[in-house]
Amino acid sequence: MRLTTLAKRAAVVTTSTVILAAGFTGNANALAYDGADPNGSGCSADAITAASVPLGNGGYSVYGTMELRYSPYCRTVWARVWSDGTELFAQVHRNSDDATQSCGTPTWSSSAGRYYCYTAMLNDANVTSYAWGYASYYPGPGDASVTGHTSNY
Repeated sequence: MRLTTLAKRAAVVTTSTVILAAGFTGNANALAYDGADPNGSGCSADAITAASVPLGNGGYSVYGTMELRYSPYCRTVWARVWSDGTELFAQVHRNSDDATQSCGTPTWSSSAGRYYCYTAMLNDANVTSYAWGYASYYPGPGDASVTGHTSNY
C-alpha cells in the first residue's frame, strides 16, 4: 500500500516537472540567445522576415531594405539592412525594456550583389520589437541617405 502511494507521488512530481519545463523552455531559450549571433547560434536556419520596409526617397530611388528577422524556434529577433552602398546602419529595438543591438559594418554579398549587415539577437518571447536604420548609395557627406522603420512584431 505504501509503495503505491509513493509511486503516485513520484508520478505527480515527474509530470509537474515535465509540464513546467515545457512551459518555460521557449522563454528560457530566448533569454539565452540575447546578444548572440543569429548565424553562429543556428537561429537563422528557420528565420522569417517578420517585417520589412524599402529604404527609398519618396518612390524615386530605393537604396536598400530594412528587415526585422524572426526565429520561431529561438523566439528571437534581429535587424538586417541591405544597401547598394557601403554606408549603412541597422538596429533592433525591444519595446518592453528599450534593449537594442546594432550593426554598421558592411559585408558584401556576391549572391545578392549588395552590401548588408545584421545585428545580434534579442529575446522576443511575449514582447514586441522593431528594426530601424539607414542606407546610403554613395558613401560620404551630402550623399543620398535614407532611413526606415519596420512595424512592430
